[in-house]
Amino acid sequence: MESGKIWFVTGASAGLGLALVKALLEQGHRVAATSRDVDALLEATGAALDGRLLPLAVDLGDERSVRRAVDAAHAAFGGLDVVVNNAACAARGPLDQLSDAALREGFDIGVFGAMNVIRAAMPRLRAQRGGHVFNVSSILGFDGAAEGWGAYCAAKFALGGLTEALAVEAAPHGVRVTLVYPGAARVPAQVARTLIQASQAQYAPRHLFLGRDAFDQARIKIQSVQQELARWREMSIAIGPLDERRLAA
Repeated sequence: MESGKIWFVTGASAGLGLALVKALLEQGHRVAATSRDVDALLEATGAALDGRLLPLAVDLGDERSVRRAVDAAHAAFGGLDVVVNNAACAARGPLDQLSDAALREGFDIGVFGAMNVIRAAMPRLRAQRGGHVFNVSSILGFDGAAEGWGAYCAAKFALGGLTEALAVEAAPHGVRVTLVYPGAARVPAQVARTLIQASQAQYAPRHLFLGRDAFDQARIKIQSVQQELARWREMSIAIGPLDERRLAA
């Protein structure tokens, strides 16, 4: 029996996706890796086609293209264990100055593209009663206070919401779901190794912040929300029918 797991990784020709594919191949896993440009993917990985890497040209915004890719991965490797939705794009600039097309592109790839992968992969993971989905967000998908990055923040926050809902839906079927928040100062190779470790952990994290900057920024955001909850508590709980139990909380 072949060792390792079967991974499906989007956005694999650069950055974190590329580092993850390389690390997975080095550790003996089998990888279906997607990119819009297969030649660029092969050149970037430098991997020989020895049966452990399946490069796939995929348009993540096209549900049929994504479904064909997931089916091809399953046919080539005989299964599917871990899915990583990593692909993203970012339009920079003030929100009121961004075009509709620029805003929609971020959602088409980062949100609807991820949903296309999830729709194609989840029936297989549910049927086998196991698997792991990693959706790669950003610390800007948890703390959106970043001038000029509003479109990116919006797409990443949307990805976070659908990931939390997916985790609840997937849990009864034995499928684990992790939302990944890398920081700006990340080192892709270190992040890649951490994702592999998380996939092997007995208890997978629901939220995984990677990098000291991401960890600190998340903690500051949580503290800020807690302070506002306390400051505006009376106004918040005054809405609705009087409930003595709520007032005592």
